[in-house]
Amino acid sequence: MHDTIYATRPELYDAIYSFKDYPAEVVRLAALLGQLGIRPGSRLLEAACGTGGHLAHLQHIYDVAGFDLNAGMVGIAATKVPQSRVFTADMTSFKIREPVDALLCLFSSIGYLPDLAAVRAAASAFAFAAAVRPGGALVVEPWLAPADWVNDRPFMTLHDKPDLRIARVNTSAQDGEHSVMDMHWLVARKGHAVEHFVEHHRLWLCPRETMRQAFEEAGFTTRFEPDGLLKDRGLFIGHRR
Repeated sequence: MHDTIYATRPELYDAIYSFKDYPAEVVRLAALLGQLGIRPGSRLLEAACGTGGHLAHLQHIYDVAGFDLNAGMVGIAATKVPQSRVFTADMTSFKIREPVDALLCLFSSIGYLPDLAAVRAAASAFAFAAAVRPGGALVVEPWLAPADWVNDRPFMTLHDKPDLRIARVNTSAQDGEHSVMDMHWLVARKGHAVEHFVEHHRLWLCPRETMRQAFEEAGFTTRFEPDGLLKDRGLFIGHRR
């Protein structure tokens, strides 16, 4: 059976990704945004914000808001940024009241868009480009490029606390232009029977130039910065024309 923590077990997200150094990533993001003219106090929107790990630290620098496709994730994020607007929406069709100074889309969330048409929809004047004021900034952390994907590589991630122990194991595969991972979870919680479930992840291995061109077509002068927040992922950094 295929399941997903995003939809049905969002409380496990922060546990399995506890290795992420959100404070350090936000320091780097603030430096990049500063180079783009985005100053402290500016209005910032995070697309696919998940449980609000970045927003929790960004809120001390900027006037933040965020959205995610999964209501459970949004509910957790809202507890971390109680003074900010966090809402449920799709990154290819969301609407906001007025454009912001900067839009972020991090942790390879854009990789879940299945093809060029979907990426163009997200970048377009109906979504990202509509959400950013002229002169504003865009920072997108993509998924792996085709050359960086390795098939048949085993992975294991552990979370080991007294009341919650998790083992997540998967191997990597490829189906055409998409990376495929079936992640097997074993979850032991105090007072509950051990759970086993499988998450199916399918992410588009979009060529870097293809994605950069989609942002250019939408109205962003865009460059790819290979030295990103995580290994091999890099960042697309854009300036709204």
